[in-house]
Amino acid sequence: MPRRRALLAYVPAAIAFARKRRDMGAPRPLSMLITAATPVAVHAALPPGRKRAAAVWAAHMWAYKVNFEIPYDRPEELRRRLHIDEPLRGDTVIGRGMAPGRRLQRRLRHPPDLTILDRALSYLYYTWEAAPHLVLAWILRNEPERFRSAALRLGATFDLSLLGYWAFPSAPPWWASEREGRMDRELRRVVFEVAAELKRQRRPRVDHNPGGNPWAAMPSDHLATAAMTALLLSELGAVPGALGALYALGLGTALVYTGEHYVTDLLAGLALALGVQAGARAFGA
Repeated sequence: MPRRRALLAYVPAAIAFARKRRDMGAPRPLSMLITAATPVAVHAALPPGRKRAAAVWAAHMWAYKVNFEIPYDRPEELRRRLHIDEPLRGDTVIGRGMAPGRRLQRRLRHPPDLTILDRALSYLYYTWEAAPHLVLAWILRNEPERFRSAALRLGATFDLSLLGYWAFPSAPPWWASEREGRMDRELRRVVFEVAAELKRQRRPRVDHNPGGNPWAAMPSDHLATAAMTALLLSELGAVPGALGALYALGLGTALVYTGEHYVTDLLAGLALALGVQAGARAFGA
């Protein structure tokens, strides 16, 4: 019992540390280790069962979110390694002279007005915050024997995307356009304009940066985890798999249209998901 209490006490201590790490000037590797140990502590502290599985997953996602932000703890260092033009050049080739996101916004948007398409694709983008986790929760409740394998693969997909954010900090389309003047500043971050409308706030003209880590774009964790979720659903049947694939396709369209990601980011995310799936099969996970 004392061991269990000590392990559980680690969780609020880690959360407090994560909130204050920037003020303390904590080394980024230390911050990563402390947050990454949180789901391990939860697993060791709780008895086996569905509640532990859900708690470990929640702790893992909290740790992922913090580690997603940690590279941006020192933005001036990250800025020196920032890739702005490389992904844009790749998308310009794919779009035959114009990045697909810019082409879509030029043809289908009517700024400064927000269209039905702006809102619909932004709402679809927002659903990603819940969709993979709802699928995993359904598996835990209805197919518990599949949960461990599903959680490992989805968790690995989330976590491996972090390697890209450390090794290849990359400006997303909206940042390259609005902040650096690429694409004649034509491409906008649509989801933030829609969010401001929903909150009845003044829509931002330029500052669409939420402050988390705007340069975590390559690979797209959105598309990677949506693709992995589709793969998990395909194991439950043809219809769930088809729905998952349609969702991933729709989300990918939304990500490009709203300026969140380049097509090259999506392709890297898809490759990541397929690589995790292939690795899991090779090792029997």
